[in-house]
Amino acid sequence: MSLNKNTLSRYMILLVASIVAYACGSSSALADDKSANQQIQTLISTIYDKPNIKIETTPIVVVNEYAIADWTQGERGGRALLQRINGKWAIMACGADGFKDAKNLADAGIPLPQANSLVAKLTTAEKSIDPHRLHLFSLFGTKNDPIKMGHQEHHTH
Repeated sequence: MSLNKNTLSRYMILLVASIVAYACGSSSALADDKSANQQIQTLISTIYDKPNIKIETTPIVVVNEYAIADWTQGERGGRALLQRINGKWAIMACGADGFKDAKNLADAGIPLPQANSLVAKLTTAEKSIDPHRLHLFSLFGTKNDPIKMGHQEHHTH
């Protein structure tokens, strides 16, 4: 197949336009993720911060209307499963390593493709986390949760 100069030029323009559209969409998605992360951090902080001990909420992964936020507060930690409803984030549940299983997320009502994406993004995001902090994420609600091991502090996670 031979292409004349005008046809080749049109293909080049379409290719460049596609690249620009993709790049704009990607930067928009990154901006959306950054905005979502900030909204999620603010929500969790507003609910659970204490005057003497703040909650640290990172990493956060977002897929469409669902997110998982890892958190630590002192020697406690866990994961929050969130859903965006009418533009606002809400905590669906707090848990531990169970949120790293797509089947568990699907059982909680998240469509399986999104659940798989959340787990993949979380796995990647957690690769750079300090091992001690990573261990804390796995404690919430387990027999090793500091709240269940005799600490008297009441925590409503």
